[in-house]
Amino acid sequence: MDKNVDRLTLLSLNVETTTTETAYKMNQVYHTLHDYIFGALDRTSRSSRAHRVLIVGGGLVGIMTAFFLYQEGYQVTVVESKSFGAAASGRNGGGVLALGRELEEVPFVRVSMDLWEQLSEVGIDTRFIRSGHAMVAMNDVEVEKLGKAHELYRIAGLETMFLEPDQVIKLLPDIHPQNRGALFSPIDGQSYPFTTIASMIEWLTQRGVKFISHCEVKDFTVRGGMITAAQTEHGGLTADTFILCTGPWTQFAGKLLQLHLPIIPRRSQIMVTEILEQRRMDPFVSGNGLYLRQTHTGNILYGGGGPWEVTSFDVTNTAKAIKLLSTRFVELFPEYHTKHLIRSFAGTVEITPDHFPLFGAITEYTNLYVSGGYNGHGYGMSAVMGKLLSRMIAAEHADKEIPLRIRELIGHFSPSRFASGQTTDSKHGVNRYG
Repeated sequence: MDKNVDRLTLLSLNVETTTTETAYKMNQVYHTLHDYIFGALDRTSRSSRAHRVLIVGGGLVGIMTAFFLYQEGYQVTVVESKSFGAAASGRNGGGVLALGRELEEVPFVRVSMDLWEQLSEVGIDTRFIRSGHAMVAMNDVEVEKLGKAHELYRIAGLETMFLEPDQVIKLLPDIHPQNRGALFSPIDGQSYPFTTIASMIEWLTQRGVKFISHCEVKDFTVRGGMITAAQTEHGGLTADTFILCTGPWTQFAGKLLQLHLPIIPRRSQIMVTEILEQRRMDPFVSGNGLYLRQTHTGNILYGGGGPWEVTSFDVTNTAKAIKLLSTRFVELFPEYHTKHLIRSFAGTVEITPDHFPLFGAITEYTNLYVSGGYNGHGYGMSAVMGKLLSRMIAAEHADKEIPLRIRELIGHFSPSRFASGQTTDSKHGVNRYG
């Protein structure tokens, strides 16, 4: 391990350019967003299920959106070109994390975790637990960076604490004894992707939501600025409202509608060890260029990616990734050098130019929305963004105004920000919240 290299790859927060002013604003944003999401519903705005919504894309973002639209009273159909949850939704680490995110995303993830907790109350099996997230430092460079992040997150309202090396060892008994400490968020959580997706589909199907798999949308029928049908190889699917939840494939759906929706794919790879006899790792862990967790069955799942990975839809595993990630894994947890790898898999991360999602109404059409481009964060963000989109659609159909502050918040994710071909890159210090 290089003493001068920063491998805190899950820390997307730019600690050098992010201001405390932004942090204070994000704390206020959380309370505003929480009050809106969990406020009493206006029962008169509920749909009578006569209004039909077609969701294109059967990953967790699409399925979560279907769940909340069903709760709002809509007749919902989800169409997927392959199997449901077969892409990134079923091929990720299962983290539902606020620690590591840029401050602008933190309020959304905090609310999303509250919504994840509620899913089990209606009988959906997500295996969601708030086990915490430990971001481990292995050198002085990383310690300094985590210290700055700790202060910003604290001001933004995210509960975090800095653990000394001996405290990290108590939390993670097999961690490298020369670790330099960790930034820990006790409220972060983890879930099991395949169980969540299967349970949600079963729950929704029993209540009349339609799921159509292995059915690719080839085109759209448009009349007078309104989409009337999605054309598939099996015929047309008509609806009153259409939503694109197509992840990195959103760029292709956009081209069918002459829209510029810049989302590109990038591979991320994951390895799975044999089952450990004991429970050795409760929190989600990141550091040394990878993330890992112990699953409910006892395996250690570890993985990651980054700019070194190929930009494509290729989801095959590579010897390079297995060697790189396994080396970093054993550096972080030396005791695991004898553990057997039993499988590996890869998923696709959806990347936008400014690393923020494309979310909201498409202004070129009167009945089209998009929710995608979550830059590897879609699994955890899916609940709050699904809830927000269902509220937006319900408010529009009831001819009611969304509160101004909420409109401002989601406006920062508007897909129209790329309409002119211009991009803003949050990684270069642009403050999107003024």
